[in-house]
Amino acid sequence: MNEIIIIITIGLLIFIINEVFIRNKILKANKIFQWMIVAKDERPNFSKNGLQKFFQHGYDSELGWVRKPLTEHEEIGKNGKTIWHIDKNGARNNPIIGFKEGKISCYGDSFTFARQVNDNETWNYYLSELTKTNIQNFGVGNYGIDQSLLRLKREIKKYPSDMVILGVVPDTISRILSVWKHYYEYGNTFGFKPRFEIIDGKLTLIKNLIDSKEKFLDYEKFLKEIQNNDFFYKEKFLKEIIKFPYSISILKNFSRNLRILQKLDKIKKNESSKKLIAQNFEAMKIIMARNLEWRIKLFKDENVSKLLKEIIQEYVRVSQKENFKAIFVFLPQKDDIIFIKNNYHFYNKFVEEIRKIDHLVVLDITNKILKEKKIDELFSEETEYGGHYSKYGNEIIAKMIYDEMRTKVEFNPNELYKTDKND
Repeated sequence: MNEIIIIITIGLLIFIINEVFIRNKILKANKIFQWMIVAKDERPNFSKNGLQKFFQHGYDSELGWVRKPLTEHEEIGKNGKTIWHIDKNGARNNPIIGFKEGKISCYGDSFTFARQVNDNETWNYYLSELTKTNIQNFGVGNYGIDQSLLRLKREIKKYPSDMVILGVVPDTISRILSVWKHYYEYGNTFGFKPRFEIIDGKLTLIKNLIDSKEKFLDYEKFLKEIQNNDFFYKEKFLKEIIKFPYSISILKNFSRNLRILQKLDKIKKNESSKKLIAQNFEAMKIIMARNLEWRIKLFKDENVSKLLKEIIQEYVRVSQKENFKAIFVFLPQKDDIIFIKNNYHFYNKFVEEIRKIDHLVVLDITNKILKEKKIDELFSEETEYGGHYSKYGNEIIAKMIYDEMRTKVEFNPNELYKTDKND
């Protein structure tokens, strides 16, 4: 009996020591890398200063967030500092000279907004030169196509267009499944948003549940409803969170967790900021690879693909109601292009399906990008992820979109748009 007690006691001590060791490792990783989530991340505390800045510069009760009129922001790309400005209409400033606002507008995510370049280096700007009109750019960073559609519905009557280009990254198939970005993009705790579901065969809107500033301070009251409506809460977040018992919890995604810890273990207290960024990025590669796996998987999921297709069909229905030509384009990230080049075109089947939708023009720039010899130069960062399109990349993308429009959309810039000189 005494021997059994001794064995149990030793085993318990080993377990406790092991738990303390692993817990310390995990909590240290959590402090420097938001993707290593722990128990406290289930109900994160919101920074009051952070919320105040968010309310001032980005919060939108319907859409979740939006670029506020007459604001600006600096960013860093591989060629140094860039700056973007938002005009009085809430669109990105388009400093094209000699043309008034025309009858083309753009909606979408950060690849439509064109982050990491200046206002006169976006693909929308270069497309304005080609089409002889001042294109309005209502793209917003990190939007899903669901938010882009809702913004279009809100803006189109105020700023009517003959043509609308809806441009999104393929990862939009993930974004349409979220109502709290934090469950997919850990640490994006202010990112509450609306989403659509198909209920009884109809596209149904689930409105943004945190639709007032007061609800941010009391968001836990809505947590159950948020979790029930967010695909990634059960499918991703709960499967990757690490909590007591840590030695068991870490085994749920052992390969992911071990590789991240190995990368982060190299970080020392006195490391330079450049080394910290580089080592964090090494860990971030693991996350980006898994996110790519998710979108590949979701394009194969019939229910998710059906939802994305139905959102695009709703876009077409809006175009018929508001009398504009509906144009859709996928704007692939660098890791999308690299995967497709080395493996297969994982969203081509979906593209072929939406080509069959009446009154929708689908532009194909992915296959054109695949033919480019200088793919690295198309993007703003010297990494596998690539960031957003570079100045050079945006010039190329604008030309690709223009060439596709000329073959698939009947339009004559000289007839549709008037210059200031002729007014």
